[in-house]
Amino acid sequence: MSLKNDTVYNLLGNGIPLLAAAGAIPYLLTALGNEKFGILALIWSLIGYFGLFDFGVGRALTYEVGRRKDSGNREAIKRIIKAGLLLTLLTGIFGSILVYCVIAPYSATWLKVSLAEGSAAQAAFEIAAFGIIPTTLTSGLRGALEGFKRFVESNINRALLGTLMFLVPMIVVMGYGANIAAVAIGLVGVRFFICGIAIFQLRKNLDGSFKLLSTDIKPLLNFGVWVTISGLVGPLMVYGDRFFVSAAVGAEALPLYAIPQEGLQRLLIIPAALTAALLPRMAAVIDKVELQKIYNENIRRIAIAMLFVLVAASFLALPILSVWISKEFAEKTIPIVIILCVGLWFNSMAQMPMTLLHSIGKPKLAAVSHLIELPLYVAAIMFLSKEFGIIGAAAAWSLRVVLDFFVFNYFAKMSLK
Repeated sequence: MSLKNDTVYNLLGNGIPLLAAAGAIPYLLTALGNEKFGILALIWSLIGYFGLFDFGVGRALTYEVGRRKDSGNREAIKRIIKAGLLLTLLTGIFGSILVYCVIAPYSATWLKVSLAEGSAAQAAFEIAAFGIIPTTLTSGLRGALEGFKRFVESNINRALLGTLMFLVPMIVVMGYGANIAAVAIGLVGVRFFICGIAIFQLRKNLDGSFKLLSTDIKPLLNFGVWVTISGLVGPLMVYGDRFFVSAAVGAEALPLYAIPQEGLQRLLIIPAALTAALLPRMAAVIDKVELQKIYNENIRRIAIAMLFVLVAASFLALPILSVWISKEFAEKTIPIVIILCVGLWFNSMAQMPMTLLHSIGKPKLAAVSHLIELPLYVAAIMFLSKEFGIIGAAAAWSLRVVLDFFVFNYFAKMSLK
C-alpha cells in the first residue's frame, strides 16, 4: 500500500468517530443529565487513558514487526507478537485490578456525586475496570497490524471502536433509560468485540504454542517503558496545565483557554496520520541516507500542510466560535487562538522527529526530554498565567511545544549522523 493511502486511512480512522461524537453527545447530555453524563465522560477518559497500561508495547510491536517482516523469519515474528500480547494481557489485568480496587470504591467521593447516584457511579466504574483488559490487548494487536502495514484493517477497527463508543451508550439509554451501569456494560462489550475482530485479523500470525524467548520480551519492554513515559507525561502537559491556569486566573476564565486548545488539538490527527503510516516503513530502512531523505521530505510536507490548515483555523475561529458559543466569547479568544496556532505548527512538526526516534529504537531520548520539560513547563505556566492571565498560559504552552520541536529535531539529526 502507498504512503498516501495509508495516511488517508489513518485520517478516516481518527476522523469518523468525531462525527459520531457530534451527533451522540447532545442526546446523551439531555437523556442522562449533567451528573450521569459527567460519569460517562470520565469512563470514556478512564478506559482510554488506561490504554497506556499496554506500557508502550503496541508502539514497540509496530517497530519490531516492521523491522523484521522482510527477513522472512515468520517464526520470529510470531514469537514477538505473542510476547507482546502476553505483556499487554498482564498489564491490562494489573490496570483492571487497580481501577476496581482503588478507583471504583472511592469514585463517588472523589467525583462529589450525589448520594442518590453514588452506588450507581461505583458500579459503573467497577464494570468499566474490566474494559481495560481488551483495551490493552487491542493496542498490542493494532501495533502488530500496523507493523505489517495493514492500515486498512487497523483503521476499520479504530473507526468502528470510536463510533460504537458513542452509539452504544445512545442505544442503551434508549432501551434501558438513564442506567449508567448498563451503559458501562455496553462500553466494555464494545471493547471485547473490537479485540475479537483484531484477533481474527491476525489469526495467521497466532498459534496455540507458547514458546517464547527472553530475547523476544526484552526489546518490547526496553522500547515500551520509554514510550509509556512519554505517553504519561505528554498528556499531563497538554491537559494538566488547565489546573494550574484555573488556580492562577480562576475557573470562570478557563474556558477561554481550554475550548480553543481542545479544538485546535484535534488538528493534530493530520500529522499523526502521516507519521503513523511512516513508522513501520522507517523501521525497515537501514541506510541512514535514505532515512534522512524520508525525514526531510515529510517534515517539509507537514510544515507546509499544517501552515495552510492553521492559518485557515485562525481566520475561521471568529465566525465559528461566534455561532457555536457567542460573539463576545469569540472576540476574547482570538488572541489565544493565534498564539496556540503558532505553537501547534511546531507541535505538528515535532511528530516527525519523534517518529524517527521511535523508528530507530531510541524512544528514550524523547521520554527523557519530556521528563526534563515537565517541571520547567509547570513553572512557566504558573508564572506567566499569574502575570499575564490566559494569554500568558497560551504563551507558556506554545513556548513549550516550540522547545519540544527543537530538542527532538536536534536528537533526530544527531541520530542520523
